[in-house]
Amino acid sequence: MRERGPESLGRAARLTTAAVASYLAAVALVADHRPVTAPLTALLIVQVTLVGTFTDTVRRILSVVAGVGVAVVISSFVGFSWWSLGAIVGVAILLGQALNLGPHLLEVPISAMLILAAGGSNVLAKDRIAETLVGAAVGLFINLVVPPSTRTASAGAAIESFSDSVADLLARASARLGEGAVPRDEARSWLAELRTLSQSTRPVDLALTEAHRSRRLNPRAVGTSDPVPDLRSGLDALEHCAVALRAVFRSIADAAGPPDGDGPDEVLTGSELRHALATLFGDLGRAIAGFGDLARTYAHTAGDPETAELGAALDTVRRDRARLNELLMVNALDDRDRWPVHGSLLSGIDRVLAELDVDDHAREREVRRQEAAARRRRGSYAAERLRSSTRRAVGNPPIAPRRRRPD
Repeated sequence: MRERGPESLGRAARLTTAAVASYLAAVALVADHRPVTAPLTALLIVQVTLVGTFTDTVRRILSVVAGVGVAVVISSFVGFSWWSLGAIVGVAILLGQALNLGPHLLEVPISAMLILAAGGSNVLAKDRIAETLVGAAVGLFINLVVPPSTRTASAGAAIESFSDSVADLLARASARLGEGAVPRDEARSWLAELRTLSQSTRPVDLALTEAHRSRRLNPRAVGTSDPVPDLRSGLDALEHCAVALRAVFRSIADAAGPPDGDGPDEVLTGSELRHALATLFGDLGRAIAGFGDLARTYAHTAGDPETAELGAALDTVRRDRARLNELLMVNALDDRDRWPVHGSLLSGIDRVLAELDVDDHAREREVRRQEAAARRRRGSYAAERLRSSTRRAVGNPPIAPRRRRPD
């Protein structure tokens, strides 16, 4: 309720206002005493984004007009029967596909059936078209007067939720390693869970796409910097971290017991090495959670976010990594069969540290801001040239060429 309550109440108020206003306008304009098509159209038109509103308005009007037209034409030759109903539905669907109406395809046969059931009345057909136009106009007006909020906050929250999931897995693995030997099956369960997490980023990607669409043609986004590229970069980094951590957990699972299967079935032999890895996982989980929190601030902060805390957390992880490397090198000559496993483990941690590097993300963010500023400058220059050309054309009309006198 605290996070989504105000947004939900605002959306409910916009939708209710659009429905009531379209109904009152339709009552005053059409003969139908209960023009429910108008509020229905308004509810469906007032989408999350303005781009979606304009697109749905055009398609909805086309679907209703096409359905009414099919019904009026066919009903003028035949009456209502099962085969005329089938003919109207088939023709309406084919026409909707030809018009590329997408999700509004079924509204064509629905409108046609309603008109056919009323006997193909021209009055009803006109009322349905008028109600649709009224509802679409009111829906557009509501979105222009009270534009929908941008979805960048939701996208930032989705990224933070994903990072928290990865951090939670690392925290649980850290706690378990600190308790003692870990069975091979449990280590493999961590790997399976991480695979599931790394494949569950589609909802986050859709949230970012929706955030980008919500800013297009939206007055609330005018004069504000677009945080979506920064959020997209943060998601990419977290996805790469998840892939790198899969190699780390695979190394731990492969190190569970000797290669021949004899001996204790545990992930790491040596309590000191286990505790060092447990400490590294705990600190790495906190760093990933901090990175997700930083990514979320991109959606709320126009300036540069504070990165000192994340930088300190990453420095701690680097020290943990150095300590783990020292312990792995102690018995390296006596345990050469484990070199590929140890190398994969360390390289995976290095990959995560590289993806979370604060300075690299700051440089990339600055480059994106400069490119965005350059695009805005080019757009403003083009607009200024257009205004100047218009002023010259209006203020100084061209002089008609002189006619040459006949010789």
